[in-house]
Amino acid sequence: MQPTPLTPAAREGALRLSIYEGALASVFISITTNGLVTGLALYLGAGPFVLGIIGSLPFITQLMQLMGAYLEEKTGNRRMLSVWSEALSRFVWIPIALLPLWQLSSTVSLTIFVVLQVITAALFGIAVNTWSSWMSDLVPPERRGRYFGIRNFVASFASMVAGLGSGYALDYFKRTANEGVAYAVTLGFGLVFAVGGIILLRLQAEPPMQRRPSVSLREMFLSPLADSKYRALIVSGTIWAFVVGIAGPFFNAYGIETLKMSFADLAYMGIVTSVASMIVFPFVGRMQDRYGDRIVMLVSAVCVIPLPIGWILSSPGNLWPLFGTSLGAGLFWPGINQGLANMSMAQSPPHARGAYLATYGAVTGIGVVVSGLAGGVIAELLRGTEFIVLGYMINHYSVLFIVSLFLRAGAVIFVLRRA
Repeated sequence: MQPTPLTPAAREGALRLSIYEGALASVFISITTNGLVTGLALYLGAGPFVLGIIGSLPFITQLMQLMGAYLEEKTGNRRMLSVWSEALSRFVWIPIALLPLWQLSSTVSLTIFVVLQVITAALFGIAVNTWSSWMSDLVPPERRGRYFGIRNFVASFASMVAGLGSGYALDYFKRTANEGVAYAVTLGFGLVFAVGGIILLRLQAEPPMQRRPSVSLREMFLSPLADSKYRALIVSGTIWAFVVGIAGPFFNAYGIETLKMSFADLAYMGIVTSVASMIVFPFVGRMQDRYGDRIVMLVSAVCVIPLPIGWILSSPGNLWPLFGTSLGAGLFWPGINQGLANMSMAQSPPHARGAYLATYGAVTGIGVVVSGLAGGVIAELLRGTEFIVLGYMINHYSVLFIVSLFLRAGAVIFVLRRA
C-alpha cells in the first residue's frame, strides 16, 4: 500500500513552520559559533592544537550522517529521528554550560569539553542527514532556490540579533561577574531557543519517503561513490572543505588573542556578515533557479579567495580591513554553501537520497578533520613565532590564513569548475 502524500495545504504549512524553526535554531547556532566555543576553550586552557581538534569536529557530524541515513531507511520516520537526535544533541550542551563553573584542572576540563563536543556533534550529524532528506522531499525542486533563499534570509536575521545579544551578554557578565558565569548564562539563554526550535520541528509534517526493502550500511556508503557524477561532486566538496578548514578554526582565536577583540566586536563583524547574507540570499536563490547552482557557486568561490587577507591587515586599533572581510563573507559564502547543498540534493536519486547526502557529508568530512588537525599542528609548531612582512605582523595563525588563500585559489582553478 502506497503512503498517502501530503496535501498542498499540509505541505505549505510545513514549509512555513520550517522557516520559524530555522530562525529559532539559528539563535542557538549563532550563540555557540559567535566566538563562544573558541573563547570557552581558551578559558579552559586550550592551545592551537586543541583548537584544531575542536575545529575538526564537524567531521564527526558529517560521518554520523551515514548512520542517520541508515536509521531512516530502517524506520522510515525522518521526523522522529530528526527531533530526538537534535534534542539530545542540544541537551549535551547543559553540562558544557556548567563546565566553566566547576573547579576542575585544565586537563580534566578540556578533556570533558572535547568529549562532550564529540557527543553533541555525533548526535547532530544524525539530525542533519534526516532533516536534509526530509526537506529534499518537502520543498518542490522548482522552488528550492527561492525557498531556501527566504528561509536563510530569516535565519540570518535571527542569527544577527542573537550574535549581537550574546556578544554583549558575554562582555557584560565578564565585567560584572566572571568569565565562567558569562559562558554559562549565555549558553543557557541559547538553549531556551533551541528547545523552541525542537518543538516546532516536532510539529512539522513529513512527506512519505521512498524506502528500499533492505540495504546494508556498506552498500549505502559505496553506491553513491559508484555514481561517477556524484563522486565528482564529493571529491570537489572534500577538497574545498580542506582548503577552507585549514584556517577556519583559528579566525576567532586570532581575533580574541591577537586583535584583542571583545565578544561584542566579534558580534558586530557577524552582524555585517548576516546583513549582507540577508540581502543576497533571495537574490542568490533566484540566480540559482535561473542560471544553475554550479555557475553561482563558482563565481562566489572566486570572490572568497582573498577574504583571509582582511584578518592579517587588521590590528587592535584598526578593524576596518576585517569589516571588508566580514562584508565579503556575507555577500559570497551564501552562493557556495547554498549551491553545494542544492547540488547534493539535486544529484541524489529520490529512492536513495538519504544515503547519497550522508556519503557526501561523511567523505567531505575527511577534508574537515584533516585540515583542522593539520592547521592545529602547524599553528602549534609555529606558536610564538612572529615576523614582519610589508609592515604587517605575521604570527602562527596568520600563516594559516595565507596558506588557505593560496589553497582556495588552487581549488577554484583545478577542482570546483569540474564539480
